[in-house]
Order: sequence, then C-alpha cells, then structure tokens
Amino acid sequence: MSSAALETYLARLYTDDALRDAFLLDPRTQALLHGLSPQEAGAMAAMDRIGLQMAAASYRAKQAGRAEHGSQARPVQRWWRRLLQVWR
Repeated sequence: MSSAALETYLARLYTDDALRDAFLLDPRTQALLHGLSPQEAGAMAAMDRIGLQMAAASYRAKQAGRAEHGSQARPVQRWWRRLLQVWR
C-alpha cells in the first residue's frame, strides 16, 4: 500500500525535471526530504532510474501531443471530445 505522499512525489518526479535531477543524484535523501517514510525512501532509492526517465519522457510527449492536438481541433471537435468524456 502506498501513501499519498509517495504517490504525490512520484507524480512530481514524472513532471518536474529539476526535482527528478535532484532525486537521481541522491534518491534516498531527496525522498526523505519530501516526506516519505524511511521504508518508502529505501524503495524509491532502489527504483529503476532509467525507467523513471523513460516514463517522464513518455508523459511529456503525451502532454505535448494533447496540447498540439487540442489547439488544432475545431470548436465542434473539442465540444464532441468533451461530450464523449462525460459519457465514459
């Protein structure tokens, strides 16, 4: 079971380059500084660092694609997408 602090910290690691860089230099210390328990900090220190960087890059690419796609869509298309999201 993961804590809210752990989930929040992971989300920030995916989206904040400076935070991720600091984490990669000293994972355990950074995790502790961000409110994780010693056990969570240990688990974070053992995580796959390349996987973290790949996940962050993937998230960034998806966000860029959504922003680009949304800006090119006509108003009717944006309205239709919002309507479909409500139905899901």
